[in-house]
Amino acid sequence: MNAEILAVGTELLMGQIANTNAQYISKKLNDIGVNVYYHSVVGDNPIRLKDSLLAALKRSDLVVMTGGLGPTQDDITKETVSEVLGKKLVLHEESLERIKTFFNRINRKMTDNNVKQAYLPEGCIVVENNNGTAPGCIVENNGKIVVMLPGPPPEMIPMLDDTVIPYLREKSEYRIVSKYLRVFGIGESQLEELIMDLIDKQERVTIATYAKDGQVTVRLTAKSKKEDEGLCEILPLQNEIASRLKDALYSTENEELEFVASKMLLDNNITIATAESCTGG
Repeated sequence: MNAEILAVGTELLMGQIANTNAQYISKKLNDIGVNVYYHSVVGDNPIRLKDSLLAALKRSDLVVMTGGLGPTQDDITKETVSEVLGKKLVLHEESLERIKTFFNRINRKMTDNNVKQAYLPEGCIVVENNNGTAPGCIVENNGKIVVMLPGPPPEMIPMLDDTVIPYLREKSEYRIVSKYLRVFGIGESQLEELIMDLIDKQERVTIATYAKDGQVTVRLTAKSKKEDEGLCEILPLQNEIASRLKDALYSTENEELEFVASKMLLDNNITIATAESCTGG
């Protein structure tokens, strides 16, 4: 299954907030064997949103959308998806009651425009929102799946974890397993030179390197029907790379350098003292 994450919100394009949702969703989809090939962001404009959705559906089996499910006029995600898929928006009474209960719980008046949030595409799977007013939904249509979730991460994350991922896991035959080798003391180009022959002949286990904050990470990834099968495929390659990197490899468990260093100090009963002076605190 190939996926695209489509974030909706002009505030994202203006740099007012960071699109952390895409990173989180990508990792979760990767864990269940769903390939994420595209990230897209579009503003609250019905024409551009429609074009972006049509493009996503053309090249992907699954489109996960975040944002645009609020009560105001510029929240147009459900309306646009319904138009593209030829679905009617119908009132979901249970969602409406949940919205009313939410406002009663926080002791605030529910305005009329909040009713808009309880209208969902006919025949969809409703994703309950226990932390806000906007329910999400899953729509299956002509072999495609569109998932709509609210933009705020405190609402989106539990809805994704509790409902969407279990639903998609049943649709995915494979699991994607990765191991991360953390390297310090040599640069990315030198590291690649050490393992170039392995990169050139990679097949079932893919190799990727990337640098960050003075360190380099080697990612080894396998796709298999069971997690332990993938790990078994990775292990021989991991051992070969480790033998070449020697002391430059400081972790095969994706641990941060400071964590590994502090653990070594504690294991060897070594203490470090630091002192600051001449800076005025």
